[in-house]
Amino acid sequence: MKKTFAGAALAMFTVAAHAQSSVLIYGILDEAITYTNNTGTSNANGTVTPAGSKFAMDSLSGTAGSRLGFRGDEDLGGGLHTIFTMESGVNLPAGSLGQGGLMWGRQIFVGLRSAKFGQVTLGRQYDSVYNFTLLLTSGSLTSNGASMHAGDLDNAAINLRQNNSIRYLSPNIKGLTFGGGLALGGVAGDVTNGLQYNFGTQYDTGVGLKVGAAYEFFKNPTGPTSGTGWFTSNGSGTLLSHQLDAGYVSARSYQIEMIAAQYTKGAWTFAGSWSNAEFGNMTGFNGAAVKFNTFDLGAQYKWTPAFYTSVGWNYQTSAGVTKADGTKVGNQHSNQFYALAWYSLSKRTGLYAAVGYQDASGVNSRGGLAVADIDNIVDSSTAKQVVARIGIRQNF
Repeated sequence: MKKTFAGAALAMFTVAAHAQSSVLIYGILDEAITYTNNTGTSNANGTVTPAGSKFAMDSLSGTAGSRLGFRGDEDLGGGLHTIFTMESGVNLPAGSLGQGGLMWGRQIFVGLRSAKFGQVTLGRQYDSVYNFTLLLTSGSLTSNGASMHAGDLDNAAINLRQNNSIRYLSPNIKGLTFGGGLALGGVAGDVTNGLQYNFGTQYDTGVGLKVGAAYEFFKNPTGPTSGTGWFTSNGSGTLLSHQLDAGYVSARSYQIEMIAAQYTKGAWTFAGSWSNAEFGNMTGFNGAAVKFNTFDLGAQYKWTPAFYTSVGWNYQTSAGVTKADGTKVGNQHSNQFYALAWYSLSKRTGLYAAVGYQDASGVNSRGGLAVADIDNIVDSSTAKQVVARIGIRQNF
């Protein structure tokens, strides 16, 4: 009897201990046949050599980038938890990693969470645009590469993450959340070289309306080696690889401001945002700065619990910057229209079709004629570009 009682007690203790800690394996597989017209190779003189239309399989620019992740939570008692997330991007067609081949390119962090005081995490993480404004934009209603802002200058498509970051996120206080992050570049003798800081807030009114705002600043955003800095944090090349902004590689600072709002009423959801991205203190332009303003508006309608459609528009404009010889570059504009249709086969599997069209005008950052650039995918060889996707997504 004593042995039976002891065995039962041990079993109960083991179950209780196990319940205090958990690890979740999760993922998304989003694969699509993608069509992009007017593709080309970008040249240093601001022109694009035509390469024609392209059909390809793609799993990184879908309604949700493909990924494999591990999420853990350990209850330390007293309302305090240890948490961690390890998440890799997955390139299905090639069987390789996304984000330039980084093992945990999407995010990897560890920290502490309290239901009362919020959470503090350390590692490679998303920024305040993601935490507070991204999910309120028009692009979030269609959420795929065909709908993202030109060049993703405001990171509303989360092409980039923050390395070496410390982040704080507050608990939900009657609909209000806030937080921010800080990252040091790790340069010996200069703790501010590569400095990044950001903060933001979001408020949910509880009656269908959500509003959010975010601000981010980066000093020396182009890192000295691949995988460092803001523009090079994906470990392959640089964000400054397209004619829209390739001429601004000498920027010694970069900042993003963004506000967004979303309203849901019945089957309808409406969204809109404004962002300002500034390449500052550009040594190639005698310390001048260039700014981009991007606006978007969109709507979604749920026809049935399983089927919805979304449409949207965004507009980007820049006054450009003047070179030492008095000529102006970068004064370009673009209009973009996009749509998506989604049908859920189950709670975890869906089919979708998406299309985006962009029309650009003006002069690009290198002095050539402006070319279309949807979501920084590939420069168009003309001022116009179409991106279309037919895909399937499975969550697990």
